[in-house]
Amino acid sequence: MYKVLLSLVFCLVFACNVQAQKVKYWLEPNGHMAEISSQETHNRIDEALDEMETICDIEFIKVSDPRKAKIRYYFRPQSQMEYGALGLAYVSKGYILLNSTRKIGLNIERGNRFVQSVTQHETLHMFRWKHSLVPGSIMHAYDIPKYFNKTDVYNLQKRFGKYKDRINNTTGQRKPRDGKPDVLFVPATLRLAGDRFRELKAEHDALHEVRDRLIAERDSLTDPGDRAEKQSEVLDNLYEIIEQKIPLGLAATEWHLINNYWTGTYGYINTYK
Repeated sequence: MYKVLLSLVFCLVFACNVQAQKVKYWLEPNGHMAEISSQETHNRIDEALDEMETICDIEFIKVSDPRKAKIRYYFRPQSQMEYGALGLAYVSKGYILLNSTRKIGLNIERGNRFVQSVTQHETLHMFRWKHSLVPGSIMHAYDIPKYFNKTDVYNLQKRFGKYKDRINNTTGQRKPRDGKPDVLFVPATLRLAGDRFRELKAEHDALHEVRDRLIAERDSLTDPGDRAEKQSEVLDNLYEIIEQKIPLGLAATEWHLINNYWTGTYGYINTYK
């Protein structure tokens, strides 16, 4: 009897480790936060939950019937939001309220992630996560960052598990899945830093191509006046190259600092992809 019970416990524990926790959620139709449409609001909420899926073994499933959802997201005006908060989680009632009238520049600020960050913060409250005083944590009481930090990732993987099968490891696509655990975790901050570096590197290479062309044109000229005029263009181009090396170097440094920060995190890979 003891062996049977032990085997049962082992199977239950193993099952919890290999099967994602599935969480059904519902978004109030036509509901939205201030300054952006309902569709855009819903897209950003979906993105926030999708980011959590890439980190740990949890799966969010959107449903159309609120009665089938574990978490429901409603939108209410500032006057109905306690403390004027952007979001409030009512754990015992199974829903989250998001502020629909408080204007915070959602439609104008580039890279604005208030919707995603608030969604992740309040959603984790629904799993009874408490506020944190760790700087840069998504659960910080009053200074919520744009992205999860290393402590958040550790806690997510500890709470929900590390095993996940969200993509096909061969194709890199989300479907069809291959039944194998994903081992890739690329922080959003690293992707952004990589994109910035590649953008500046492309500008740097383009300036060098212009330099090669200008030098060839200068060397083909025989008239001293024409050569002097072309040489002036060569020098102007050189000044641009020198000036551009500063942001390029800073972008490279930023990428390496982010890479060093995340090194050691489960499943982390420093890729530009």
